[in-house]
Amino acid sequence: MNDWGFEPDFENLKNTLLWKKNYRVPNMEFVIDREIKEAYLKREVVTLEDEIDFRHRAGYDYIWISKGMIDPAGTVNKEFVSDDPAKHFKGKDTRVWAEEHTGIIETKQDIENYPWPDIDKMDFSEFEKAGELLPEGMKVFGVCGKIFVATWMLFGFENFVIAAIEQPELVDELINTIGEIQVRACKKMIEFDCVGGIWVPDDIAYRTGTVMPPEWLKEKIFPFYKSMGKMIRKADKLFLYHSDGNLLKMLDIIIDTGFNGLHPIEPESMDISDVRKRVGKKLALIGNVCVHTLATGTKQDIINLTMERIEKYGKEGGYAVGSSNSIPNYVPIENYLAMLETNAKYGFIS
Repeated sequence: MNDWGFEPDFENLKNTLLWKKNYRVPNMEFVIDREIKEAYLKREVVTLEDEIDFRHRAGYDYIWISKGMIDPAGTVNKEFVSDDPAKHFKGKDTRVWAEEHTGIIETKQDIENYPWPDIDKMDFSEFEKAGELLPEGMKVFGVCGKIFVATWMLFGFENFVIAAIEQPELVDELINTIGEIQVRACKKMIEFDCVGGIWVPDDIAYRTGTVMPPEWLKEKIFPFYKSMGKMIRKADKLFLYHSDGNLLKMLDIIIDTGFNGLHPIEPESMDISDVRKRVGKKLALIGNVCVHTLATGTKQDIINLTMERIEKYGKEGGYAVGSSNSIPNYVPIENYLAMLETNAKYGFIS
């Protein structure tokens, strides 16, 4: 039993996101900064065991483990669970940003010379270990994707948008190389019994719309996710998509690709009521508790906002409580706890 008095139940989470009968609104969060985890547990979070302990006690039905070409610019690895404390993100004022100007890839030769990961030689033992350690009722989300993000990160954003117009064949070659790696990583991950689904993070939008035209994304990026979706459905596992920003013109494409849930529904970019009306029961919604409110609001603000999400969306089904992006280290631990506690008290469905 976790700190909130209920047992983890990934099957309930799965039923929720598939719009089947459920009894509890799940907690779902993608990135949670290490300082938040350590403030919650009141100790360091370093190992896989620590990560499982945190997620279990905090009321989540899963942990996540990433594989594939997830982090070409080094902006995500700060979150990886590792036995080496030096690899972890430390300090509230240090941030890692992707290169916006020049990147690693400029020519076809650069693509050929890049040290692409070999999925067949990649170490997937974390999944085996997690399968042995996870409490009953918990599963793993395998995380892979970032086909669009990895592409522009390797070019550098300015070079990417220029190359997309002047050298589209070069951009296509890089996308295809990355996409094939990600699909193979997905295939490997869903073979593990402890994996309950795949969660794809690939930010494609600003607050006003997509970075590239929706048709470009549909043609270039999403065929790889559609291939993943077919494998995942065959394995009877969940398929979730994460992107910040305004995705209104992408919703039909996301649904057609085979995703079961969309995260995090940024309130600054999309109105969740509008999104719910547009997608109906074709897509579950995850998150939408405003990070700015979590960071600057009062405890009562958090309670009120979380309650509203539970009552308007959670009790109907197809919704999981979580932030509108992540839980960064500048969110007061009291506010984060208020969100979890509110769902623990009011998230059970009669």
